[in-house]
Amino acid sequence: MMKSILIPVILLLIFAHGAVAEDDPGAGRTIEELFLSQDIELQILRSQALGTDQEMKRLALRNIRSMVEQGVQSEGMYVILEALSQEGVARQIRSGGSVVNNFPLIRREAAELLGQVGGERAKNSLVRILRDDPEPMVLAEAAYALGSIGINDNNEVSDHLVQTLLRENASSTPDNNLAFSIIISLERLSEANSGLAHPEVVNVLLETASSPYIRAVRQRAVEAIVNMREHGR
Repeated sequence: MMKSILIPVILLLIFAHGAVAEDDPGAGRTIEELFLSQDIELQILRSQALGTDQEMKRLALRNIRSMVEQGVQSEGMYVILEALSQEGVARQIRSGGSVVNNFPLIRREAAELLGQVGGERAKNSLVRILRDDPEPMVLAEAAYALGSIGINDNNEVSDHLVQTLLRENASSTPDNNLAFSIIISLERLSEANSGLAHPEVVNVLLETASSPYIRAVRQRAVEAIVNMREHGR
């Protein structure tokens, strides 16, 4: 009982302690750099967020969700979400040769929250997920979140989405949810940026419309092409 009370209090401490302005020169630090020189409460939070206990990670995410809903943003929030979004992929804990912290559900929820937090740093973390994560459900959440954020400088995000959809289209068992999320994200990016200049977007959507997905996905790809033409006018 004491543990469940202690962790939310610690989380509140980190957000009060770690809040930074957008021009803070320390922004972009890793979770190790952020916490190693901090007080014992933050050390405890770090161990709970990055240990092997999945329930404590869920507790950390619930507290972050509460902070996001209250409009609170801090470097500590970004750092924890970035770490949890890579749990078991870039951040691996091994025991007896096996990865013991591979928690796709944790990564998926972290990706969702990164989309709600938004901004350039969240966008970069989500692009990293698209590049590195092997789980379709995590990729789908990251794709959807990128569309919600809407940043697409130099077609960076649309390029990663197109490449991910191309790989899925070529799969012998393509994932319907992932394809649907990418289609929605591409459409949102088009709307947010007055169209997409990426030359492969229409081609990959046409390919998706004739790939072995369920009808709803194929139909949605065609609708997206029509809607994106309107955005570019």
